[in-house]
Amino acid sequence: MSPPPLEIKKHKLTVFLIKEGYDEIEDFLSIKGFERVDVVEDGKWQGALIYKGGFQSTPSWVSIFDELPGFDATTIKNQSSKALYVLKCEERWFCYTFGYARHLIDEHAYERNFGLIVTLNLSDTDAVKSIDKANISHISLHSREQTTKAIELGSFEFDNDIDLLKSITAKSHVSGTEEPETLSGRDSVSIHTRALVEDFHEIASRLFEAFTDTKYMELYPWIDKITEERDKSVVENLDTILASRIVNRELEKIWLAVPDIVEWEELKGFAYKHRQEQATSNGPVTYQDLDIHEWSNVANIPDELSAEQLKHKKIHVYWQDERHTTWSVYRCLNAEADLDGKKYILNDSAWYHIQSDFVSDVTNFFDSVPDAVFSLPPFGEKNEPAYLIQVTDDDTQYALMDRKLIQIGNGRSKVEFCDLYSLNGDIIHVKRYGGSSVLSHLFSQAVVSAECFLHEEDFRQQVNEHLPDTHKLGDPTPRPSASEFIVCIAVMSKEAGALELPFFSKVSFKHAVKSLQNLDYKVCKLKIEKYGLEETD
Repeated sequence: MSPPPLEIKKHKLTVFLIKEGYDEIEDFLSIKGFERVDVVEDGKWQGALIYKGGFQSTPSWVSIFDELPGFDATTIKNQSSKALYVLKCEERWFCYTFGYARHLIDEHAYERNFGLIVTLNLSDTDAVKSIDKANISHISLHSREQTTKAIELGSFEFDNDIDLLKSITAKSHVSGTEEPETLSGRDSVSIHTRALVEDFHEIASRLFEAFTDTKYMELYPWIDKITEERDKSVVENLDTILASRIVNRELEKIWLAVPDIVEWEELKGFAYKHRQEQATSNGPVTYQDLDIHEWSNVANIPDELSAEQLKHKKIHVYWQDERHTTWSVYRCLNAEADLDGKKYILNDSAWYHIQSDFVSDVTNFFDSVPDAVFSLPPFGEKNEPAYLIQVTDDDTQYALMDRKLIQIGNGRSKVEFCDLYSLNGDIIHVKRYGGSSVLSHLFSQAVVSAECFLHEEDFRQQVNEHLPDTHKLGDPTPRPSASEFIVCIAVMSKEAGALELPFFSKVSFKHAVKSLQNLDYKVCKLKIEKYGLEETD
């Protein structure tokens, strides 16, 4: 007989929903060597508990004291256990995970955004505790915002255009005397609730009903600006495009990024191979960050590369507590691709279709920003610093400001005023074409510099100290009129034709330009060619 509800202990239950098409437990779980207990009630199979204990590891800090007389390192061990409870509900598999058991589930087998959709549908709209988001103009930038009391989602610093909601924590909506549950979800959903094992089937049924509900689309219509592509034929075509570009080293709109929010101080590093890359090394070569170019140089990439092969290739993650986990390369890949006139991005093993109205709005804004009325010479084979020196050596109307840092925020940080400053008052920011993160940094710098130039006398004084006499501001004391200056975003690009940027760079470009225009600056864009016309004939 079950105890009264309020006497049941509260537990944090983490639940994954397995995709359709998996018939047996072994099809989506790696459980060799684990114990299994089948739960049967009235002759009917209810579920299975799969578990294993006794995982031991030596803490990394032990090595500090290895040579200390009297210290016995063999007595210091961390011990952990793993368990899953697996059941079938609504013809779908559900996995309740405990410990680090989530890593036993094939990462391609569970429904993406299951927990996010469930939490959005079951939670009280005014009782959100925290959100995790990714900035889509710099997809590797994950952040978390949390509050000391529950508030509505709209009260968080969340920009519908450039932030992608990754997970949310909130209190459930209740009525009458019901006790609220705390829900948190992304791919899995975690519920802090009172439950016994016999309640797991009812919980799974409730979660599945919430997953199939479309209420969240009415509450948060902006979520559909970016939607997951679920048409298998479209996904296969996108994967083919991706694999072909990797084989051909066309990596400009492809990058690697950590797919989860991690505590970086708990990480030792990443490796692209579990064993040594070179005969001279004693173990795997570790990197402090992920880089698509470094990976492509190390990985053995076949000419007939497929998405399945990318899913089986691993990024190895080494932790300070001696854990060794992996992500598939495919899950870490982020990319942009066009197919049949539609824009897609790959993020966290899923392709997302970007709403056409959103694409049109961003593209039209980018096209509406005027091109500069002046031009800069081609950069040829020069890198950015050498090119900027050449420009100022050859044309005295420009002053070199590259790498001349101005202190801001009482000296806590520094920023460039610009790269080139002209006698006409053109504030020119120059960057060689790169991924979204590189260009987003350029746009951000332009906004920060423009704000400081307008509002801080000390900033203008420092700018004047770096400018040659021919270009100095007449009097840096009074606030200048922003409308007398043009902020120019200049991109060094080897591609033929008009200036073209990755879609998410256009998104951050739009936000930067609007910020500058709100300050009353004039803004233009400029493409710097690699070669002049006479060199391409």
